[in-house]
Amino acid sequence: MDKCTIIGVQHTAFDTKDGTHIEGSEVYITSPLDPKRGGQGQSSEKFFLSSAKLASLDFTPAPNQKVEIYYNRFGKVNTLRLLDDDIDFGEKD
Repeated sequence: MDKCTIIGVQHTAFDTKDGTHIEGSEVYITSPLDPKRGGQGQSSEKFFLSSAKLASLDFTPAPNQKVEIYYNRFGKVNTLRLLDDDIDFGEKD
């Protein structure tokens, strides 16, 4: 699991090669780099959540929310958990 901050959410829809229609959202996040591993600042990435996965969450992802990411055994995002607003990720203002 990773702790991060959502910086953007964008709805997307597309058709696969076999004609299946997929809808969901791209979620853009930042997370602090580990200074113990020589990191400074933030890393960023994005991942896709299908409409079904979004519907299973108990919140709607939005910018500035702090979340914990849980992955499945294949390394894909499985679900998110909304964290308290007072979590400090070591970010500097």
